[in-house]
Amino acid sequence: VLTSGAYNPSAIRRASITDLKAIKQLADQHRHELGFVLAPSLARSIERNELLVAENSEGIIGFVDFHHRRDNQTTLYHIAVHSDHRRQSIGRQLMGELIRDAKEHKKEFIQLKCPVDLEANKFYESQGFCRVNVQPNKHRDLAIWCLTVRTPSMTESEEWGNTMRSSNGSPSRLE
Repeated sequence: VLTSGAYNPSAIRRASITDLKAIKQLADQHRHELGFVLAPSLARSIERNELLVAENSEGIIGFVDFHHRRDNQTTLYHIAVHSDHRRQSIGRQLMGELIRDAKEHKKEFIQLKCPVDLEANKFYESQGFCRVNVQPNKHRDLAIWCLTVRTPSMTESEEWGNTMRSSNGSPSRLE
């Protein structure tokens, strides 16, 4: 899939093992946001075809690392765009390809966790994600975000409604 920014065309494609070093370097540049991302974990994502990269003439300028679970969920693990290429719709392009891929794999929703203090939360909201919960964590609380990408069947719909309710029966979506 070929997409382009205003002045710096970029292509979104599946990562190959030869991209691993550049992806790891980009992840390390975003350690505050992503935490410590292990190269073997990225390599496994590449082997599963679950890592997309944004590339232009300068090389890898962004990536999204995810996993299509056996159930109806895709989990987004990491997304990052090089600081020199922010505000050029690279993140939006990566997210669009992730959504397309999730639909292709017949997933119903994409879920992710993000520290509540990060600017990335605004990005997820702008992409249509809903914050469904906040999970207390040892170092910083995590916002749990969810995006519906495919309407489930009626039976699955009822199941989904039951899983997205708190123990008292009320919706767990936070607004």
